[in-house]
Amino acid sequence: MDKRPIIAPQASLTQWQKSLPFKLSLLQLIIASILIFSTAWVILNIQTQQISEQQTLLNQNHGQIIIAKLQEMTSQVENQVNAISQIAMLYRHEPEQLSKSIPVLLSIESQKDIISGGGIWPEPGAFNRQKFRDSLFWAHNIRGELVAIDSYNSDNFPSYHTEEWYRPTRFFPAGKVFWSKSYVDPTTHEPMVTASSAMWVDHQFIGAATTDISLEKLNQLLRNAMLDVSGYVVAIDHQNQILAFPNRDNTRQSQSDTTHHLMSFDALAKVEHAFTPIASALQLADRSFIDQAIAERVFTQEQMDNLTRLSSDNEREMLSAIVNDNAKNHFTTPRRIASIALTMDPVLKAPSLVSVFLMPHTYWKILVVTPVAPLQDTAKKLIEKVGLSLVAIQMLGLISLFILQHRLIMAPIMEMVRALKRNDSASIELKAKERHDEVGLLAKTFLSRTQQLEIAMASLDASNLALEQQLLSQQHVQQELNRHKEQLRSLLDFASTIIYIKDLNGRYTLVNHKYCEVLGIERRKIIGAMDFELFPAPLAQLYQQNDQRVNHRHDALHFEEPIPTPRGEIIYQMTKFDIRDDEDNSIGVGAIGFNVDLKKRQEKAQEKLLEQQQQQIKEQQHQTQLAQQELALMREQIGELNHEITQQIQLNLNKQQSLKLMQHFLAEVINQMMQEQDRLLAQVCQIRQDEYVDQSAKAVHLMSQQAVRLRQISQLFTDQHSEIRPLHLAQFLQHLLSLLQPQLLKAQVKVNLNCDELLIIDGNAWQYLQFFYRLLNNTLQHAFKEHHQHREILLQLDKRGNELHILLQDNGVGISTAHLEQLRHDILQRQCTGTLSCLNLWIKYELNGELIVNSELNLGTQIECYWPLATV
Repeated sequence: MDKRPIIAPQASLTQWQKSLPFKLSLLQLIIASILIFSTAWVILNIQTQQISEQQTLLNQNHGQIIIAKLQEMTSQVENQVNAISQIAMLYRHEPEQLSKSIPVLLSIESQKDIISGGGIWPEPGAFNRQKFRDSLFWAHNIRGELVAIDSYNSDNFPSYHTEEWYRPTRFFPAGKVFWSKSYVDPTTHEPMVTASSAMWVDHQFIGAATTDISLEKLNQLLRNAMLDVSGYVVAIDHQNQILAFPNRDNTRQSQSDTTHHLMSFDALAKVEHAFTPIASALQLADRSFIDQAIAERVFTQEQMDNLTRLSSDNEREMLSAIVNDNAKNHFTTPRRIASIALTMDPVLKAPSLVSVFLMPHTYWKILVVTPVAPLQDTAKKLIEKVGLSLVAIQMLGLISLFILQHRLIMAPIMEMVRALKRNDSASIELKAKERHDEVGLLAKTFLSRTQQLEIAMASLDASNLALEQQLLSQQHVQQELNRHKEQLRSLLDFASTIIYIKDLNGRYTLVNHKYCEVLGIERRKIIGAMDFELFPAPLAQLYQQNDQRVNHRHDALHFEEPIPTPRGEIIYQMTKFDIRDDEDNSIGVGAIGFNVDLKKRQEKAQEKLLEQQQQQIKEQQHQTQLAQQELALMREQIGELNHEITQQIQLNLNKQQSLKLMQHFLAEVINQMMQEQDRLLAQVCQIRQDEYVDQSAKAVHLMSQQAVRLRQISQLFTDQHSEIRPLHLAQFLQHLLSLLQPQLLKAQVKVNLNCDELLIIDGNAWQYLQFFYRLLNNTLQHAFKEHHQHREILLQLDKRGNELHILLQDNGVGISTAHLEQLRHDILQRQCTGTLSCLNLWIKYELNGELIVNSELNLGTQIECYWPLATV
């Protein structure tokens, strides 16, 4: 048999780029790169999201603080302008009193820093019928003194009745304040915004009271509010004109602008294109607000057209919407209408976050701008550190893995390949004896197959095929084994968590690279050691107790354990679990730990920040409480002033009713006398010669009666302008009843007068005439019905000590219980709603007396009055 070579000549070794070590290293590099970039991407997203949420919450908190300070300021201004309007309505016909009172209100110390001026602006002829313009206005000069300005009343000056801050007040009730758009005052040349309050008397609009706020001082207020915050605030009025801006001097349109207009936010956005998203958000918010106001309209379109006819086209819709929304009073609390992120803020020169808030009453828009660059830099720095660490760890692992693979697997295999190419079976046999692992087994297998080839050349093809299959299977198993080992090694060594395994005696059998790095101890010193050999006794005892709890529970448990490191103790969240063999016997304890020390520090920092915020909130609540106390005191003063005004109005109403009633009484008496005089003259003219004696006697009798009535009228009316003097009360009432005799006869009423003939008092006859006539006339008007046959009135007067007591009693229909309770309530509240309640008010304030009413249905009414005679 011919001998064949054991191994046929082979081709040269494969190129390096096609070699198995290069492919494995390249694959590991790709997988490591994917893990690094995915980990960095996940960390960056989570950190960016947390930073964005923190920035948004911080921005909103700053906005709420700014809104609270602005609302405190605007509330004080609204209270001030309402107080000015109340004073103006009370003393509208006393200019000297107004000139003293209004400057005092404008000089209140708490509002002096923000107020630039204020005053009242009456309707034509409302305060003085001789004046078309009758304003009283004061403004602070350069030295801060309050100076009266009268130029607005000049004919050369445009009428203030057409101003934008004056016209809308006609649609506002008393106590509601309209905040105008910002403008530059043509007289003081100062940028300002005006708060206007309407003045109403007897349901008639008589003018407006105003308080002017300096935009320079408002801007300073907002700057002071943001001193402790890295950011700024922009305030915009309801027409989107800028009220306050960090670069305040740049918000004027130009130095030569004669229209006295301030820059709008849209114009600013055209100059600074970075503000364009904010301008678009403001336009959308304005459109939504206008559409909602139109949908729930209170005033007619004709009324709104008349109001806005002098306004520019782009301001009419917003002005109408504000008037309608204020009438519904739905919008009472601030609300956030937009939140915008700017990639580059022109003021801060960095990325920023903008929150837009809408204030009630003023309808201002407040933009709170805070930077986000510092927080983003923190996230990027964190990613850079994590990325560099991952790259370094992965490269170190790749190099170590390549060296191990090359030394343990690739180099022996390449030597065997070279030996096979040279047909050097001795080298393969030597390798098989030296190596007792898979490589040695592979070498032995090659030798065994070679010997079989030498023995049986006939079965060469079958043996070669079987050998190839066996080699392929072994390579596949070896690759799977290597892959699983490498995965386990990568998982252990490159994991960011600490991992270790102990046996049942507590000795370490496996630790990963992270655990060694955290402890700062080499792996060889940890493997086989116990906790008491590595850690202090308290920590070792804690670790063993937790391990025993896992062995007893046979389940995974979670603990927080401190781990000693070269930098100090670090808190780890440990998950410990029981390890079992195939027969379900416990063979050890495994542990996986996550570093939660940073989370603990963050929680403590957040708790500290929360405590600081709570302290700030308490301070703000204290300031708000002080402001509320001042507001309550002012409201109490205004309430007392309103009470005095109401009482004066009630007295004036009582006097007006009394005068009208006495005018009616005089007219009726004079009309009766004129009718009797005409009748007497007609009788005289018709006397014939033969009837002269009889008719003349009748004429003389009638003329005597007329003379008596004239004397009675003289007794009652001639003394109404004289000083107080003695008054014979019985004769006075007899004269009054004689004059009322026609009315008593017409009403079929009999008056019984019970009065001491010697009752003489000191008093004004005109006052007593008004009182007794109103009292008797009220009884005649209301006490009797047509079916009553016997109508009597008892009028009894007597003097009890130093008091005059008057009793009027009728036998009429009486007063119902409900009506009587209402009448007593009006008397108790001193209101002037009818004759008796008005008489009570008059007796109370003019005579310092009282009026008491008692009545029963169908039995009559009893009215009792008394007052001290010394005060008459």
